[in-house]
Amino acid sequence: MASARIEAIGLSKSFSGVTLFTDVSFTLGPGVLAVTGPNGSGKTTLLKILASLLRPTSGSVRLEADGRALSGDESRTSIGWSGPDLSFYPELTAAENLSFFRRAAGFVASREDVLVRLETVGLEGVGEPVEHFSTGMKQRLRIAFADLLDPPILILDEPMSGLDSGGRAAVQRVVSSARRRGPVVLASTDVEELPEADQVLELPRREK
Repeated sequence: MASARIEAIGLSKSFSGVTLFTDVSFTLGPGVLAVTGPNGSGKTTLLKILASLLRPTSGSVRLEADGRALSGDESRTSIGWSGPDLSFYPELTAAENLSFFRRAAGFVASREDVLVRLETVGLEGVGEPVEHFSTGMKQRLRIAFADLLDPPILILDEPMSGLDSGGRAAVQRVVSSARRRGPVVLASTDVEELPEADQVLELPRREK
């Protein structure tokens, strides 16, 4: 899909009467939006709402490709998601996990499709089960998973977490390619560690 766009319209979210954020709005076409703010400001919650993993208390999210709104089924394969709570089948290898998830999404899982993802994040040739992976290796696999279907919209929560310089370079490569396809939304408490952004959205500290 080309010319993808994501629009947040007046998003607010509360849990048990506690408000995380209110009236968040933005429009993003091809390019990068960095979401930052202190711990507890709602960065992860906002990204999950954008990725259709949570519902907002109020407001809405509109996803478009080629000038038309994406349906629910289309949006599920049009958004690439990675976050700290994303886990994999521990007894399977990285390649086996990616192959499984491609097939589960209704895509062909050729060896070449999987290898190119692993090469991009520096996990090519790693044949051990994921349960033996280091923190940084698991994070690299999360980034590969997010980009698995060449989604027009990429949403990465704390993408640099636990990564060495090679892993950070891998994230830069993935983001550089994805931002040409469509919107990329990244979140971190430290915006300086993220790839260069076209827009920055700072969530305020939550009032107690």
